[in-house]
Amino acid sequence: MKVSLTVEQRRALRQLQKQRRDDEGYVKVTVLLMLDSGWSLVSVAEALGLDEATGYRYVRAFTDLGLEKYLLHERPGYWGLLTSAQLAHLCREVNTTLYTDVRAIQAWLAQTQRVHYSVSGLTELLHRLGFTYKLTTPVPCQADAAAQADFLEELAVLEAHVARGEAVLYYADAAHPTHNTHCTRAGCQVGQERPLLTVSGRERVNLNAALNAYDPTQVLLDETSCVNAQSTRRLYEQLLVAHPDKVRIYVICDNARYYKNKDLREWLVDKPICQVFLPPYSPNLNLIERFWNYLRQKIINTTFYRTKGQFRTAVLDFFDRLSEGGQDLTSLLTRKFHILDAQSTS
Repeated sequence: MKVSLTVEQRRALRQLQKQRRDDEGYVKVTVLLMLDSGWSLVSVAEALGLDEATGYRYVRAFTDLGLEKYLLHERPGYWGLLTSAQLAHLCREVNTTLYTDVRAIQAWLAQTQRVHYSVSGLTELLHRLGFTYKLTTPVPCQADAAAQADFLEELAVLEAHVARGEAVLYYADAAHPTHNTHCTRAGCQVGQERPLLTVSGRERVNLNAALNAYDPTQVLLDETSCVNAQSTRRLYEQLLVAHPDKVRIYVICDNARYYKNKDLREWLVDKPICQVFLPPYSPNLNLIERFWNYLRQKIINTTFYRTKGQFRTAVLDFFDRLSEGGQDLTSLLTRKFHILDAQSTS
């Protein structure tokens, strides 16, 4: 692919090349100069560390737009192309429409604002505007903000009892880690893959646990073949042993059927344990959910276990070494909660 520059264009590009030596624009200017000097596109791409598709895109942009618009078009993150009103419109659009690819935003800008950005330039612009590319936050479609707010008011009363030494507060939940390696984000060299061995197993380790809201390294655990009312009773018996002074033991839990089992509730009648049920569809208010995520990050998502036995040992050993992660857990398991509202995201 051949590029022919005029003497004026060549002189201007040489000047820009000196000015932008430490700038992303240096490559875009140098591509044109090298092609004008007789280099092949393949040689240019190899010398500059580009893929050929990028080289073709630069040449097409130069051919279609001319030098002046090409340089403006390829300027990374230059928001002078947009007025303040257009920038506000762009921010509103990205906040309200789910875009998974910057090219879709690029197309929207071209269609609605008649403004053309390169992919790299638009990416830089979005960064300057405070946007980043990250995982979305799942929100249960039936999350009720009013019910969650009412629960937090009730929680404040329970915490006041704890502050006066009248009670202890736990969060209870079950988890079922699966013996199957999950890929996760990790540091990788550019252009290189970071392989992670996996297994096709579906065997689980069933855990029923209660987390002390004021001491996140104190987690009582019942490993079981099945999480049910019997497993929950064994867990509660551990709570009674841990707190023999008969203080009130508040256990915040979700609405799983085994917590409301008739036999379990009859057993609790003369016990100092009081179950406090979360509003439906409110995992965000259950502190132990963050603990389970921490377990996945530290044990499950980063290491390959060839056998279920190795996997189970690693999971249970994690509970024996909780004190090692005390600082991380204290920082993560703060008693601060964000209310989810399905109505505001629909």
